[in-house]
Amino acid sequence: MSFQPAFCPCESPECQSTQGFQYQRRGTYRRICDGREVQRFQCKRCKRTFSVQTFRVDRGLRRPSLDYLIFLGLVSKVSQRQMTREHHCGRGSIARRLERYGKHCRTFHELALRKRGRSLPWEGQFQLDELETFETDRRLKPVTVPLLVHLPSRCILHAAVGTLPARKPLSPRKQRQLERIEAEEGQKRRSESREKVSECFAVLKEITRGEKVVRVGTDEKSTYRSILKRSLGSRLVHQLTHSKRPRTIKNPLFLVNHTFAMLRDGLGRLVRRNWGATKEREKLDWHLWLYIGWRNYVRPITNKRPHETAAMVAGILPWMLQPCELLQWRIFQSAHAH
Repeated sequence: MSFQPAFCPCESPECQSTQGFQYQRRGTYRRICDGREVQRFQCKRCKRTFSVQTFRVDRGLRRPSLDYLIFLGLVSKVSQRQMTREHHCGRGSIARRLERYGKHCRTFHELALRKRGRSLPWEGQFQLDELETFETDRRLKPVTVPLLVHLPSRCILHAAVGTLPARKPLSPRKQRQLERIEAEEGQKRRSESREKVSECFAVLKEITRGEKVVRVGTDEKSTYRSILKRSLGSRLVHQLTHSKRPRTIKNPLFLVNHTFAMLRDGLGRLVRRNWGATKEREKLDWHLWLYIGWRNYVRPITNKRPHETAAMVAGILPWMLQPCELLQWRIFQSAHAH
């Protein structure tokens, strides 16, 4: 079936304020990079022209043959520099795809989670914990990554990246470096743990509005209890687990701990003691969301269930996606309103 645009991608107030969308075909053109023939259209209201490629995630990318290889490498612990050597491309090719795919996977997941049936109940427990990593320097620039997961489906529902203050005590040399960094940034590095955990619990509150009881498992960090009480009130059933408890399969927080282990195994920038560590936490955020898109919608939930994904078990999406399907169509803000 040929592509039929549902709205004008210009997203101008002129086009969004009027009901209905009319367009006409305006010929085709052949892409030089892959030889694919692309249909062009013209909006009858604003007279702007666009094409099928305007709606695709890979718009403007000159080597679409690399998309799958780079996507697979980014979730398989391959460093960006190694991918440039393997695929004979520049570092910009990897960096552009990391940003584009990370932002797209986050928007895709948020939209899919929002469209999940309100009447469909959430069975079982939710779990939250924080992974600690760093950007540039382990002691001077630590970073926290709170992660919210759904126990029965193993689905990652939300993740965030926030700063932590420098790990003290510091050597005189490190102290001088910290003072120089604070002078350059114009402020002291503060803890964003509470803010980012609140962001995760805000998502939990939104998706469980119809639930009478919400079961949550965390460790004994005091901020978790206060944020949860404020977010969920009397609906909350909170299970606490000591953080020093052995992280075996018998640990009540085994799922979130196992998810962290998978993240460290799949994302090269999270591997301890390696050269590919995150230099900017914004890029860690993009990388995390790219992994979440793959983990929830593409990867089988376990090796023994090869035709089922975490999103399928959670009731978010009824079928398993291929990477080309996950990364095919852009998500426009105007489309969210419809």
